[in-house]
Amino acid sequence: MHVNSLRRENDRRVVASRERRHTIHLSAAPVASRRSAGLTAAHLQPSPAESRLSQTDPDLARRRRGRRTPPAAPAPDAATDEAGGNGTVPATDFERAVLAQASGYRFGEIEVPATIARALESMGFVTPTEVQDRSIPPLRAGQDLIGQAQTGTGKTAAFGIPIVEKIEPSSQHVQALVLTPTRELCVQVTEEITRIGQFRGVRTVAIYGGSSMDRQIEELKRGAQVVIGTPGRVLDLIRRGELRLDRVHTVILDEADRMLDMGFIVDVETILSRCPRQRQTALFSATMPYAILRICDRFMDKNAVQVTVRPDLKTVETVRQLVYFVAEQDKVAALVELADQFGLDRLLVFRHTQIGVDRLAATLQRRGKNVAGLHGGLSQRERDRTLASFRAGKVQFLVATNVAARGLDITDLPYVLSFDIPEDADTYVHRIGRTGRAGREGTAITFVGEWDLDAWEQIRSEVGASVEEGQLNLYHGG
Repeated sequence: MHVNSLRRENDRRVVASRERRHTIHLSAAPVASRRSAGLTAAHLQPSPAESRLSQTDPDLARRRRGRRTPPAAPAPDAATDEAGGNGTVPATDFERAVLAQASGYRFGEIEVPATIARALESMGFVTPTEVQDRSIPPLRAGQDLIGQAQTGTGKTAAFGIPIVEKIEPSSQHVQALVLTPTRELCVQVTEEITRIGQFRGVRTVAIYGGSSMDRQIEELKRGAQVVIGTPGRVLDLIRRGELRLDRVHTVILDEADRMLDMGFIVDVETILSRCPRQRQTALFSATMPYAILRICDRFMDKNAVQVTVRPDLKTVETVRQLVYFVAEQDKVAALVELADQFGLDRLLVFRHTQIGVDRLAATLQRRGKNVAGLHGGLSQRERDRTLASFRAGKVQFLVATNVAARGLDITDLPYVLSFDIPEDADTYVHRIGRTGRAGREGTAITFVGEWDLDAWEQIRSEVGASVEEGQLNLYHGG
């Protein structure tokens, strides 16, 4: 009898000790990836902020109970549980309850820790977008991923949620790296990941040119765990010895085709070579040119998950769509004619290539037009200055590549013109979306050359929008 009492007392002390430590030992917890970067049961442990969530936000806890009942923990493998096959202590009911508390919240059909659920709710996220729904599960399982998705599909949260889940808040070193082509996107991604990790204690830092390097270095020394940066500044800090990537478990390449267009691919390859070989890599890009596929082949797993998300091909109802059939050699004359006919005071013109942008800008300048070019061959400072001048009305015509104009957001832009026919329906819709924003009216003009007729018919059939055919005095007189 005395021996049984001692055993019960000993069991009580062991349970109390485990409760104080909030440690989860799940011998049967599956590791869903071939890599150490995979999300395991340990990553679902509640952080200190997470443990306090039920006290700080009881309403969220009630909503959770109303939304779903936490599933019962699966029974541990008998052989492992009895023999302690992998050296861990068998899971107790208390430990299973802690794990259920950490993973019992849902973002759509995706289980997320309580702190992330609270952050997503504060951000207004209710259900995941397609790219989030298809990307989050393989990313949190540690798999490499190649995602083809346009801007505005929610891809930042698609990789931001798994990153935040995998961060160890108590470890003060860089654990994840996100590369972006521009400082504007760098700041945007940093803000979103910061908000996702706000209740988990995740520290982020934005690293880009044109801003104080000393401040960025100071943030790194304070223990930033997620670095979001442009390739040039990231590589600069690596070479100075201020940024170490030897303990990074996740690398994200965001808008990789823009980095290619801006000449950053060599820098990206150098940065990837400085990261551990046993890491998780994900790449997101709107298009997949050969140079991007080469990066995938060199630096990513051969069995990487591929996710392709096409946006709804809907054009803005407030945009008038016009098409002009014009010979290639007459396009400049047609553009000048339309500028006079419509009284264009501000026009965004799309071309396929950087050299096409430069040539058209030079031609229009010789004809006395106030014009500037925008493409990835310009420095960040030159792009910023050009965009500022266009927004302020100091530049009449802005000639740009698709990639350079992707993040362009000017609410009162009245006209856009596709000097070169869009490559596909997605690109057509994106170009049109640069005008008619915020409920304003806009006009989108497309030039279709003699070699573009089949491509134009394909675009029209996919988009299904009503397009007016315009007439040029160049051909019809008057």
